[in-house]
Amino acid sequence: MDISNTIGDFKKITIYLFSCSFLLSSLVNKICAQDLEIVNIRVGQGDATLIQGPVASDGSRINVLFDAGDIPERDGGNIIRAVLSKRNVDHIDFLIVSHYDADHIGGLASGGVHGVGFLLGFNGHPGAVGDDDGDGDADWIGRRFFKPDPEEFGTDDDITVGKFVDRGDENPPTSQAYQKYLHIANAKGNRISLTTRSDVENFEIDLGNGAKLIALAANGFVRERIARVGKVNTENERSLSFLLQYNTFDFLISGDLIGRKHSKENAKVEAAVGEYIKNKDIIVDVLHVNHHGANNGSEIEFLKAIKPIIAVISAGNGNTHKHPHNSALKRLDEALVYRIIQTSWGSTEARMPTSIRAIQAIYQSDVVISTGGDDFTISTSRKFKTDNNPRRQ
Repeated sequence: MDISNTIGDFKKITIYLFSCSFLLSSLVNKICAQDLEIVNIRVGQGDATLIQGPVASDGSRINVLFDAGDIPERDGGNIIRAVLSKRNVDHIDFLIVSHYDADHIGGLASGGVHGVGFLLGFNGHPGAVGDDDGDGDADWIGRRFFKPDPEEFGTDDDITVGKFVDRGDENPPTSQAYQKYLHIANAKGNRISLTTRSDVENFEIDLGNGAKLIALAANGFVRERIARVGKVNTENERSLSFLLQYNTFDFLISGDLIGRKHSKENAKVEAAVGEYIKNKDIIVDVLHVNHHGANNGSEIEFLKAIKPIIAVISAGNGNTHKHPHNSALKRLDEALVYRIIQTSWGSTEARMPTSIRAIQAIYQSDVVISTGGDDFTISTSRKFKTDNNPRRQ
């Protein structure tokens, strides 16, 4: 059953009284499961997004994980592992790491002081020893600083990874989390690093049924831009950016990419990505907001270039960074975003304006987007037409 509201000749939003997540009918659940799905995982002050391609005729689908949550305070590894288990995912075809900050790779940095690593199996010893191949040796070598045993990593009940995708090792950080990620990504020799303009130009992931993930930026190199963006120095500025396209549906996700000057950061990579999208005449249906809604992202020129209809923000309760920032929320409002959706309430510097509160929703759970390519449902409760923002009509 649905209710359709039409204002003028343009605005049309269909609200489903019963959603796929609540219907008990196995038939309806099967129909919903055929769509491409994006799960913006509620990992607190961090980022992790599961992208599942359309279901193929044999029942399989391509699974992509974009970023991997925070270190033990939010226990990103355990949260991600629970989501994968609920969705019966034991193999990730592509694990994309946007950059090497701990709140984006923490769920991978398993063992010792870095909490639970979600790639380890459900053997009751997350981040600890195991003997998956039965040779008498542990899965992981060491006590405090764990390294994977290449012979055992990804065997038995471990979650396997087809390819790791990252920004490479130019000016790497010195953190233990990064060192652990290197050991994990290099353990099986299945690492792809996007380090050059050519790498960005030529990398995309086929999600099936015409859906694809296209690399737009890495290390300041932007697709179809000859010159590298200037002043790229920090992890945030080096973030990977990807555009998901499925028929008329477009979803943009870019880690902690920035576009405004803040402290030592002043690289306008956001603007370059926005220029590419504008030149392709693409309307971004859903924007996974850069840098958790920080004030050094979501520049107004960028937002007006990509014209997002929905903005999803992953941030933590009462986080010390004050994400999402009121100024960033105001710019999203100024760009005529129809809805701002947070996975969790975040502190802001000042009292939130009424105009922003009126278009904002707070989901104390994962934000799930499901699409057949022509319209999309958010958190399985509301359906929108692609390329249609009622606030602009």
